[in-house]
Amino acid sequence: MCIIVDTNVLSNVFKQSSANHTQFKPVRDWIIEGKGKVVFGGTKYIHEIKESYLALFLQLKKAGKAVHIPSNIVDSEQKIIEGIIVNDDFDDAHLIGLLRVSGCKLICSLDIKAFPYFRHSQFFKPLANRPRIYSKLSNSKLLCDRHIANVCKPCAATTKQQKTIINKL
Repeated sequence: MCIIVDTNVLSNVFKQSSANHTQFKPVRDWIIEGKGKVVFGGTKYIHEIKESYLALFLQLKKAGKAVHIPSNIVDSEQKIIEGIIVNDDFDDAHLIGLLRVSGCKLICSLDIKAFPYFRHSQFFKPLANRPRIYSKLSNSKLLCDRHIANVCKPCAATTKQQKTIINKL
């Protein structure tokens, strides 16, 4: 299973000192300890995580717990999305692009105004391909094998070797 973590919740997921960490700890545990992988890519997303989280994502990638989608592929899809959505309040075309090109079935976010776009039938057909949104602890049931995207296969629980790499973070 893999998940895209919106930048608005990165600290909630990965920093224990975050006020909302309890709500997002299952995402972190599922990536670090379980079968989960984080998916990232695209110029805008990389720019947003560069200062605080890029090193973490690169270590996770080295440990086999993150999947990088090349920026040129995500950026091309982002441009298509931006051509379809003309709304000053919407600034997450890069996330929809990343969802579409990766086939990722989960996104972790607190951006309520983007939720309708993340699941819009215009972008995800058939409807069964609509991603699910993790936004609170009660969504932890989404962190399961049935949401494994092809880009994240093979997907297995974290090994001792992977834990050694991750624990260096």
